[in-house]
Amino acid sequence: MTQPDRSLTMRQRAKLGDRAAIAQIIQSAIAHKHITAHVVFDAHHLDIYLEAELTPDQQIATTLLQRELLRLHLPALTTITISGKQTVANQPVWVQELQLETAPAITTSLQQPSHAVKSTHRKPPFTLTFNDVRQFLAKFNPLKLACIACLALYGLFGASHYTVDGFLDGSDAIMMFLHGVNLIFHEAGHTLLAGFGQFLHILGGSLMQVMVPAAIAGYFVVTRQMYAGAIALCWAAQNVWDVSIYIQDAQERSLPLLGGEGVLHDWHFLLLDMNLLAQTRLVSSLVFLLGSVLYLVAIAVGLYYARASSAPKSQSL
Repeated sequence: MTQPDRSLTMRQRAKLGDRAAIAQIIQSAIAHKHITAHVVFDAHHLDIYLEAELTPDQQIATTLLQRELLRLHLPALTTITISGKQTVANQPVWVQELQLETAPAITTSLQQPSHAVKSTHRKPPFTLTFNDVRQFLAKFNPLKLACIACLALYGLFGASHYTVDGFLDGSDAIMMFLHGVNLIFHEAGHTLLAGFGQFLHILGGSLMQVMVPAAIAGYFVVTRQMYAGAIALCWAAQNVWDVSIYIQDAQERSLPLLGGEGVLHDWHFLLLDMNLLAQTRLVSSLVFLLGSVLYLVAIAVGLYYARASSAPKSQSL
């Protein structure tokens, strides 16, 4: 992922009805599976002929192409016929017709109960005095407490920016700066795992950008520098959030990539290979949740070891 580009994309041209762009999107959707697509248009119908050295997988091909065309929202196109065959064969091995109709959104609402039950028991009001605050803060190292407090505030107010729209908006300067740093390790991961098969080569980018700060956190824990380990764990959690943006974009693929539009989208390939592309939102949410849990753990550990008596005075940040 790089900084957002505001230029008109091929997908936008396809949504305007550009047939060449539509055909290119269809071809790009299955190109990484080494499948060639031939597209024939009609007034309200589309024929897609798929060819490969081995017969294309029917379920993967139909699911992927239907999703691609549904996202374009082309009202004139109602049905498509997809056929798959080997390159050397004369007749298709399978043929499937799909209806391009989206299911209506189902909305539910929660109604407030008509009668609210009021508690009859009242707790005495809590009073916080200046002396209470002073005594509490006296237990902490001021620099460590200030640092972990800043990280906690960023997590509280900055986590909501870790979405595709938040990235494209680019208003969170801290997120964009950290993304630039993380991108170095992301690209290094692709290079280091290039010789371990295509799946690990593609996964290596996201894996490496999380593992580098995680390994640093592990080193600090092993050497009993727990506060420093908590800070590094915050960085690792932020990388997990960063990866969740990439996963969230697996279907739409609206994020700009290094190398342009023709570059393979890591998580589009990975989720498609694992037959999880339809569960993109769930996978992204779970990864974001994992990052949030790691971040909360890091803040809790950091607060605990920010106490003035929690470590020897010689321990550094």
